[in-house]
Amino acid sequence: MEDCIKIVMTADTVGGVWTYAMDLCGALQNFNTEIHLVTMGALLSKDQYRQVQELRNIHLYESNYKLEWMQDPWHDVEKAREWVDYICQKVTPDLIHFNNFGQIGNDWNCPVVTVYHSCVQTWFRAVKGTDTPAEWEQYNRTLQRALNNSDVIVAPSKAMLKAAQEVFGNFKIAQVIYNGRDLIYTDITAKEPYILSAGRIWDEGKNIKLLSDIACDLSWPVYIAGKNESPDGSVYEPENVKFVGLLSHEEMEACMTKASIFVMPAKYEPFGLAVLEAAKAGCALALSNIPTLTEIWGDAAFYFDPNDEEDAKRVIQMLADNDDVRREMAYKATERAKKYTANKMALEYMELYHQLIQQKLIQTNQQ
Repeated sequence: MEDCIKIVMTADTVGGVWTYAMDLCGALQNFNTEIHLVTMGALLSKDQYRQVQELRNIHLYESNYKLEWMQDPWHDVEKAREWVDYICQKVTPDLIHFNNFGQIGNDWNCPVVTVYHSCVQTWFRAVKGTDTPAEWEQYNRTLQRALNNSDVIVAPSKAMLKAAQEVFGNFKIAQVIYNGRDLIYTDITAKEPYILSAGRIWDEGKNIKLLSDIACDLSWPVYIAGKNESPDGSVYEPENVKFVGLLSHEEMEACMTKASIFVMPAKYEPFGLAVLEAAKAGCALALSNIPTLTEIWGDAAFYFDPNDEEDAKRVIQMLADNDDVRREMAYKATERAKKYTANKMALEYMELYHQLIQQKLIQTNQQ
């Protein structure tokens, strides 16, 4: 039996990185791993605690330190760096797996993998068509230092890796490992005539407003898992749209098994876990025509210009009107989704971990 690999892994509790981290840690149970999970952003919810407690390979270290993209984070970022350093000194991990950028900078005495899930700079380029304003300068410097001091950069798609390198330059070593989810839906045949999407109305990157703006011209009702209240307190209530709020994993799965069409109108989407979940639930996919989504879904989805309401209406309504086409596309999406499993993701990470640990051992022996 191979020796147990000790991994210190950071996780963001307030976004999709949490789902990714739980899926990866869960799949790593199939390997001989001991994961010291260091959480930031916010304290865990009851549901998040339950997810952690269900995994047998995790030691949890919890905090609500701000992440580097939050408002006025730098005091917290420095405290979190010191905290992670303290944990690493106690644990003496074989490898550190960062899912954020703020804690890079120490001499960790072990290989460092940083996963480039997303960043503000690439978001601005995709959504605004510009670089970040001057107030993001320290954030950008932090990212550049983190990327420079990592042994390997992992990206969730080729398109995301390309976008990152266009901003920060080529990385020493980079690898694409697609995200994956192991979901089992018991009944994906009882579809109902409605359209589903997920996102907050104020999130320009998710571009949910495009879908809600055209919903009145679609023949099927639109359900959106997310809030329709903007940070300024204004509430958006478009015709033919029902915002169902933030849903638990179980509630979201129930919606997806019933929805016939899933729409993702995003202008910026590094991978798209919600799209993967919808595909596994047998939804036909109508997606924005951006490099990440076309890379991952190929001919298993129909695409529209995320800046063109008429194009979006045409694609979505065509799927709603044509039962045969919709069923064919749902089948294609479900088959394509089989490529993206948590076990496959974990296997590729394990291969990377072993490679880095072996290289470190050789370097140490040569010194």
